[in-house]
Amino acid sequence: MNNIAVIDASLAAMWGVPESHTKRAFALANKWAQAGIQPIAPCLILAEVTNAFYKRVVRGEINLSAAIEALHVVLAFGIEIREEPGLHTLAMKLSHQLKRPTTYDCLYLALAEIHGCPLWTGDERFYNSARKTFPHVQWIGNYPLLSSTPHALK
Repeated sequence: MNNIAVIDASLAAMWGVPESHTKRAFALANKWAQAGIQPIAPCLILAEVTNAFYKRVVRGEINLSAAIEALHVVLAFGIEIREEPGLHTLAMKLSHQLKRPTTYDCLYLALAEIHGCPLWTGDERFYNSARKTFPHVQWIGNYPLLSSTPHALK
């Protein structure tokens, strides 16, 4: 069994700022920690998470210090940044195959393809566009919430 899983920015952001599936995101992270599974992502994740938190500042949803704290929370999860040879070329091909308007989401998918591991996303639209062709793409909204989730993660 592979001991890595690709995560995208939409999932990682849930660790920093509460969203509808944050409990599931923490439960998944807890399971990975217990199983020794390392979350990985392309370097794009850092810019995307930073931007997602800053957009919340601009919209007045959180203040700047809360956004910075949220970023530090995500960084503390120890996501390993991977930039593999051919990653961007494969992302472009996958984007074309899935008829995606941009390549951003497919950079994560390409990394999962290169490593033969699952890709976990918080983006339901991307999941719906990719899941039939790439069944290893998983949406956090489908991750079960078990009653045994530690209290700190609820």
